[in-house]
Amino acid sequence: MAGSNGRFEQNNSSNNNTGHTAQSPGISQLTARRFPIFDAHCDTLTEFGAHGQTLYDAPTHFNVKKQLAYGQYLQIADIWVDSAKHDVDGRVGKYIDEFYSQLDILKKAGSAGTAEYPEGFDVTLIRSSEELKEFYEGTDGRVIAKTAAKKPKAGFILGIEGGECIDGDAASFYGRETCAGQFCILKKLYRLGVRLITITWNTPNKMSDTNIAANPTPGLTEFGRAAIKEMNRLGIMIDLSHISDAGFRDVIELSGKPVIASHSDSRTLCSHPRNLTDDMFKALVKKGGVAGINFCTGFLGGSKDLAQIIRHIEHFASLGGIKNIGLGSDFDGISELPGGIEGAQSMYKIIDALLKLNYTEEQAEGIASGNFRRVFEEVLPPVEMLKSEKTLPSEEA
Repeated sequence: MAGSNGRFEQNNSSNNNTGHTAQSPGISQLTARRFPIFDAHCDTLTEFGAHGQTLYDAPTHFNVKKQLAYGQYLQIADIWVDSAKHDVDGRVGKYIDEFYSQLDILKKAGSAGTAEYPEGFDVTLIRSSEELKEFYEGTDGRVIAKTAAKKPKAGFILGIEGGECIDGDAASFYGRETCAGQFCILKKLYRLGVRLITITWNTPNKMSDTNIAANPTPGLTEFGRAAIKEMNRLGIMIDLSHISDAGFRDVIELSGKPVIASHSDSRTLCSHPRNLTDDMFKALVKKGGVAGINFCTGFLGGSKDLAQIIRHIEHFASLGGIKNIGLGSDFDGISELPGGIEGAQSMYKIIDALLKLNYTEEQAEGIASGNFRRVFEEVLPPVEMLKSEKTLPSEEA
């Protein structure tokens, strides 16, 4: 353990732009960084992209150099789309290509080694439940000695924030156009590795309205209801952050698998429509889902600092949801970070604070990664579905 934590301090204390300054030994060095991380939302993929920059060391809230310092850190990399702002199909295609280009760059760097990680590192795209289990193999929630001696791991799940990415499937669903079966676009995205779709961003789409723009008939459309069932069948995680309250209730009632709110806080603590009411969170708990705490200060409210992140965690825990809370930072999708959080290098501070409040290691590990890991293992498809790009779950499944 000491060697792993010592490397983190050495690599990051030399550059204040990429890490915190060295501290006296304590929980943050000796305990909290033993925990793997699972962050359910960031926008870095669509925001880092100045010419010549890579995801390894871009000057962004999240980058892979910071990610690797934790040993095992899984990041959902989202492609943000908005039909009111973007050519959605073109944008999705562009950033899927960019994502795989960056993966190739990172894998080559990991094989060759870098100044910070001369012995190299592993980079993994996770598309199945077995791949997710393998990524965290060797841990019981904490990085045990055997695992700590291995190369650090950076894991990614590819997501799309904005269900308008499959608006084109609505025409065939309603019979105005035909293709080789329904949901051709959704199935293509599945084959391209997409394993999470946030049903809406802020603009209503063919599936549902949003928490800031309601349709005359609120909630899921007929097409949206069919799309939920198809995502269940394929093994694509359904994300309810941004959706309208009516849409949230519809999905909870309809989905045959757990769902998540990847980056949503408590509306009781901060009265913003992007946040979850107590009843919504309780429904998510009953469904077996997880809410990821969003670091956006406008959704945290209150003191807008690390302590306020903890208050949202504590509130959800008080509702009986200790196993249904995770981290959904929204890194690089927010303009202001809460006090005490500088970027991905600060994730350990949240776990540190929970341990100091006498949360058990099991509870802290759950919030750090275990709760999201559990729900994704249940929803993602089995690895045998990846043997051929043309293989999809049976229509009867």
